[in-house]
Amino acid sequence: MLLIGYALGKLGELVHLPEITGFIVAGLLIGPAVIGVVGSDTARSLAVLTEIALAFIAFTVGGALHRSTVLRVGRAVLMMSAGHLLTVGVLVWLALTIAGISPAVATLMGVIAGATSPGTTVAVVQREQARGPFVEHLFGVVAVVNALTIMLFGIVFEFTPLMMGVVLEGALMARFGTAIVEVLVSIALGALSGCGIHLATRTERAQPAQVIIMTTGFLFLSTSVSVVVGLSPLLLNMAAGVAFVNLSTRNEAVFRTLEPLTPPVYALFFVLAGTKFQPMAFAGGPLLLFGLVYIGARVFGACFGVRLGACLAKVDPGIGRNLGLCLVPQAGVALGLVLLMEGAPVLGQLPPPAVATLLQAVNIVLMAIFVKEIVGPPLSTAALRRGVRQTAPVALLTR
Repeated sequence: MLLIGYALGKLGELVHLPEITGFIVAGLLIGPAVIGVVGSDTARSLAVLTEIALAFIAFTVGGALHRSTVLRVGRAVLMMSAGHLLTVGVLVWLALTIAGISPAVATLMGVIAGATSPGTTVAVVQREQARGPFVEHLFGVVAVVNALTIMLFGIVFEFTPLMMGVVLEGALMARFGTAIVEVLVSIALGALSGCGIHLATRTERAQPAQVIIMTTGFLFLSTSVSVVVGLSPLLLNMAAGVAFVNLSTRNEAVFRTLEPLTPPVYALFFVLAGTKFQPMAFAGGPLLLFGLVYIGARVFGACFGVRLGACLAKVDPGIGRNLGLCLVPQAGVALGLVLLMEGAPVLGQLPPPAVATLLQAVNIVLMAIFVKEIVGPPLSTAALRRGVRQTAPVALLTR
């Protein structure tokens, strides 16, 4: 998986595609749909790798919410994030419902559509060596929309069986209360995990090995706890990232130390995701239409929603015009949500037809990721260049 993923990732870069696309193609080739080297049973037995990768992704996303950035651009970021989530959610739900998909799946897809690709965004910004107000707003929106998407998904997913006509044990308000409690407990335990990482790495004498062992140890522990007691591992580890980055004066050094760990973990995560992609499911059926509708509605919603939020917040017009296109790529968080949904215990309480309908979301999101990781990075790069150029201070442009 690592070797083929690396080879196809580099091949993708040669034709100006992101590595993620190559990883997904590698998973498709060696998965059950083509060669079958990695079968369905093997992929299920490697599910722990998915949880590990999601822990790193969520921790990194949370690390973008430093209080100094929030205080500086917080109002504008919240307005643009709200515009993005509301517009994307409503348009995706409406478009998929009209296209004929189950309203329950359309609702979940509307929530998932709010997620962006933090990894792709960071990679594009680093490649362009961009900085300035536009980048600050971009990182803030990416962090906030992903955090809110994860929380909303946890609440909405609790009511999905009811939307599908399946009544589970427990009253409606009790299920709503359970969802809220799970969100709050996930945030609280995540904050404790972030405090633990800070205490373990706070001294200048902390060696890289100590930083790696203690940080990954806390992330693995918090993920294990969340899986065992039924909390959200994404939300928990994101809260850990937020707590850590705001407590630690060495947060930049810690994140730099963790960077060498992430490439193989992320590679396995996306290769495993590719093994779940079933291209034949799109042949002669409605899934292809659903996927195209989802992609179109999400891209339009992201551009319109961010621009609307920017206008209401009265930020620089260059930010509103360009930031939405930077949110087109969609990978880690959205994929993590559908994979968590795929392994959710509640699926065992649903009848097989309802499970099959619900799991349509997995193939739709995989198709969307595949397409948007091809067209997304070029669009993001062009929008980033325009946004930085139109919003950068004169001194920065001169330099």
